Amino acid sequence: MNQRFDPLEYIDSTDHGNLAEAGPGHGFQPVISRPLQEIISQVRAFLKREHGRTMAAAVIDPTVRQGMEKEILHYIMEQGFRIPGIPQNQLLARIQQEILYFGPIQSALDDADVTNIDINHYSEVNIERLGEEEFHPEMRFQDEAHLEVVINKMLMADGKALTANEPHVDSLFEKFRICAVLGTARGGIATEGTCASIRKFSEETLTPEDLVQSGTMSKEMDEFFRQILPWCNCIIAGATNSGKTTTLMALPLYFDTDTRIITIEDSPEMMLRRRSCYRDYHNIVALQTKDHENKEKRFDIARLTKVSLRMRPVKILIGEVRDAQACRQAHESMNTGHSTYFTIHASSARNAAVRVIQLAGDGYNDEVIASQLADTVDLIIFQQKLCKSRVITEVAELIGFEGARRPLCRTLFQFEQRGTDSEGFVAGIHRRTAGISGSLAEKLAQAMVPCQQILHWASPPERTEPYVTGLGGSG
Repeated sequence: MNQRFDPLEYIDSTDHGNLAEAGPGHGFQPVISRPLQEIISQVRAFLKREHGRTMAAAVIDPTVRQGMEKEILHYIMEQGFRIPGIPQNQLLARIQQEILYFGPIQSALDDADVTNIDINHYSEVNIERLGEEEFHPEMRFQDEAHLEVVINKMLMADGKALTANEPHVDSLFEKFRICAVLGTARGGIATEGTCASIRKFSEETLTPEDLVQSGTMSKEMDEFFRQILPWCNCIIAGATNSGKTTTLMALPLYFDTDTRIITIEDSPEMMLRRRSCYRDYHNIVALQTKDHENKEKRFDIARLTKVSLRMRPVKILIGEVRDAQACRQAHESMNTGHSTYFTIHASSARNAAVRVIQLAGDGYNDEVIASQLADTVDLIIFQQKLCKSRVITEVAELIGFEGARRPLCRTLFQFEQRGTDSEGFVAGIHRRTAGISGSLAEKLAQAMVPCQQILHWASPPERTEPYVTGLGGSG
């Protein structure tokens, strides 16, 4: 366990006071004098200017936070900040508290097993730990003002604030994202009071072997993906928190290590180059969206996808497609012969195909787009959160469309639920239900996939996968 940084070890002062009462993270002190506020503003501006990304990471990383505490100490000592009547150690502790600590949810932010923190009301906080929802009454805030202070402290690292003029704020950081909504009593839009949802990004990458071990998919599915997926265009669909991103991050491990891969996302969640399982992959480029009030200087998912096409990509991974422009550009990248993999919110594999038409279509040429989509998209992986588990419940091949709203899919693999085990994880079997189509077999043959492998997956299934238990990652 990391030891708390003790500022008394670094301050040469005889007027120490009691850090147990004034130390960072202890209690809520909403009243800030003007001199103290001015110092805090200067320190925060310094940190944002010199340590912007590190400052955001300190929200959920105790080790990084300790380093930031020392940076605050050094800056205060260099600048000689003092306030008459306040011992120097208490001044330091208060500044650290105001900038780096986040009240009653700090323990959840620091807990690596916690993936989601949902603040429904200042007195109601729920977390998701290891796939299980937990209510924590001890994490309540003192009042709505206290909650707003904590939320705005988080948002400050991104230069944002939750106000009546901006009653809904989304912020994306390297290790987490936060969506906050202001209560109606404060001039906002949340009926029952200010609320927020914090999503922490996992620092671990689950490999295909991990996904098999956890029951997210079967060994036969792993073999299928290993032999077929590198030559396919693929959509990964599911609801929020179903494990889509976790699965997407595992897919490049099916590619050769020298494959040129370009990743595109809103926030640096995939970060494949930093993952130990990708240490032998030396041809990965990561692109991240950039917001700007000037449209010409704004780089969204659609624009980044267009940029990536000029960077000689072999595989393109898009973190999430959620709007028309991004969907059209992803569709275009598939049409130009680049293997593309992206996630989308949908309620089924078939609904995912419909969602793409809804987003990419213009209402006039939807049937043309549907026809093109059927020619370019090969596989749709549908994933669900079942009980405490995250499971790929269907792998479908997109065969075609009737019109523009009725996709024709062939289910290749399907999960059959058989209840839950003693620990609350879903139990069931993954079955291979059909062989691939002749058109996909022909595409694989053109990609020089061995004939024996193509014949195997084009043939009807002869067996079922043994009993498995589902427990997937988050996404």
